[in-house]
Amino acid sequence: MTEPTLQEAAQMTIAAGRLPGKVIIVTGGGSNLGRHYCAALAAEGALVVAADINGPEALETAERINTIFGVTRVVGVQADVTDEASVAGMVSAAVEAFGGVDVLLNNVGTYPHVNFEDITYEDWRKVITVNLDSVFLCSKAVLPVLKERGGGKIINVATNLVWIGLAGMVHYIAAKGGVVAFTRSLARELGDYGITVNAIAPGAVPPSVENLAPDSVQRLESIIGHQTVKRPQTPEDLLGAVVFLASSDSDFISGQILTVDGGLANH
Repeated sequence: MTEPTLQEAAQMTIAAGRLPGKVIIVTGGGSNLGRHYCAALAAEGALVVAADINGPEALETAERINTIFGVTRVVGVQADVTDEASVAGMVSAAVEAFGGVDVLLNNVGTYPHVNFEDITYEDWRKVITVNLDSVFLCSKAVLPVLKERGGGKIINVATNLVWIGLAGMVHYIAAKGGVVAFTRSLARELGDYGITVNAIAPGAVPPSVENLAPDSVQRLESIIGHQTVKRPQTPEDLLGAVVFLASSDSDFISGQILTVDGGLANH
């Protein structure tokens, strides 16, 4: 018996995955954690729309992942999730590419460190708009398509800092607190349509330690010291939670916030 080629192996992995044929939109899918989510979801058999305000990065994400699997599992789409028309175009692109939408992963976020006294109202509005308004706009835009499918899933990204609080990030944490409340309330409202709404609350996912400034290294060491799992968090630590919430394994779970932070918040 001959060994399978890379493409054959990839196709077998996809066929055996937990998300065969599920159409998933990942906002902020062009880089960083979003790119990791897109790859993990595609590996589980999903058809993924990597949506990003940076169109070339979205296309690069799709190209890189499709090259790995040898089949087209991801399409890149330029989308500004703070613009209602652009969000509508993102959903339309998903329907055009794959025939519908089953899961929305609201991953976009911005998290500047600014002391409260230095936050302008313009700063406040921008952070609220990107982190909270985008969740409203994307969820509202995808709802008719999920209802047409007879159900689906919305997964939001919050933060463990909602449970902890942190100086210098009041606007970010306030926005993510809104995401938590939005998740719980929307879950109540959409349950009759067979739609679940959940969120993950990650801890900090730092770059490699060698790329950190000395004071950042100290902060990271302090964070790890308060975790029950004594190591830095990595993107891979979040992938299982996202795949689980996107899959049928979580069909009876809704309105929940899954904290994934190595036991720091203990919430």
